[in-house]
Amino acid sequence: MSMLFQLRVMTAVLRQARMATGISVLLAGAALALLCLSMPPLVVAVPALVSLLAGAVQAYYATRVSFDAALLEALQVSHPDAAPGVIDDVLQKLGLREASTATRGWQPRWQGMRRLLRWQLLALGAQAVCLLGALVLKTLP
Repeated sequence: MSMLFQLRVMTAVLRQARMATGISVLLAGAALALLCLSMPPLVVAVPALVSLLAGAVQAYYATRVSFDAALLEALQVSHPDAAPGVIDDVLQKLGLREASTATRGWQPRWQGMRRLLRWQLLALGAQAVCLLGALVLKTLP
């Protein structure tokens, strides 16, 4: 399999995270509405606030995943058959990576990118579960 095809596949996988980001924004809006419009009791407000916190964590990982996708897209355009060291060199020159850090190969990079995506999806799941819990607790007498 060519390196260009691998870069395109991994970019496509990372771009799927945009849907999770959109869902997270909707969940955060619902949690804010629950907190601001109804003045819920503490037992409802706490899981709603935890849901907002999980949304912030999701946003952090979404930013990291989006940055990785953008790096891969730029690499496809400028150096489609480049070694992973090209990414490290550029990040070091821009001050975004320490010069002493060792260069990683493609497989560890793919694993790291997938790990960031998993953490993003886990944060989205935690956000949804907490909001659902808050809504269920709100309906109880």
